[in-house]
Amino acid sequence: MESTNLTPTRRIRRSREQWRDLLDRFERSDQTQEQYCVEQDLGLSTFGRWRKRLGQTPKHTAGALFVELEQDVPAPSVQSWDVELQLGAGMCLRLRHAGC
Repeated sequence: MESTNLTPTRRIRRSREQWRDLLDRFERSDQTQEQYCVEQDLGLSTFGRWRKRLGQTPKHTAGALFVELEQDVPAPSVQSWDVELQLGAGMCLRLRHAGC
């Protein structure tokens, strides 16, 4: 007969300060959330809830979502343009610009 260990892992109750410390250490680490949670024996969804609760944003979304890029060469003079994007399921997005 094959024996398996079906003992559930014991949940650890942490205080708000303990979670704040764990989140601060994560922010200083070079790990992904998944790597950090495995190393610290944390549930990924619990980790995410505490990040949200304590108002910490994920590393990849901190700061501006869009960055303006500077253009080194002057853009060619374009009078008008059309862009069409087929989205599937019969949907199409069309963008048009008519030059002045």
